[in-house]
Amino acid sequence: MTVGRLAQVLRKVFFTAVALVSLILGGVVCLMCQLLAGRDAPVYRIEGHVTSHTRGALPVGGDEEAVSHTIAVDAGDRHYRVTAVDAGLDLPAGQPVTLDVSTADGSIAYLRAGGGVVDLRPGVIRPVLSIAASLLALGAVYFGAVRLNVYPPVATWLALALGALLAPVAVFVRV
Repeated sequence: MTVGRLAQVLRKVFFTAVALVSLILGGVVCLMCQLLAGRDAPVYRIEGHVTSHTRGALPVGGDEEAVSHTIAVDAGDRHYRVTAVDAGLDLPAGQPVTLDVSTADGSIAYLRAGGGVVDLRPGVIRPVLSIAASLLALGAVYFGAVRLNVYPPVATWLALALGALLAPVAVFVRV
């Protein structure tokens, strides 16, 4: 194998790797944006009552005394199970509750009981950090690919366009 042929093979392999990494990083950005959009999606209310309550030891962040609460809620035709490390879930059986259920994915966003509100939505720090890290990595990949002159800038933009077009597919595959 000649040096020229080896360089062509390496360029094709590197181009394919850059395209796949772009697709994966674009998919991570899309999934995290979907998670953030689902977090603040509109909700609808369901009224019900607590049917059971259990406590469990759940060490969180080195805190050995953290207690998780799991309650089961009967909302007529649907039954929900909620687990969280929050004293607001320390509810007796029979307690009337109102659940705010997300229209995006059916998860419980808020639980209201006895004048208190428990926020059960996922946090925003991890998705935002994942988006930032993915975009930085994507920029580094493209900068390195163009800087090394492995392939022309037109191919870089084609790979970016391919990743941008195909990344939403990962969102729908996840659902």
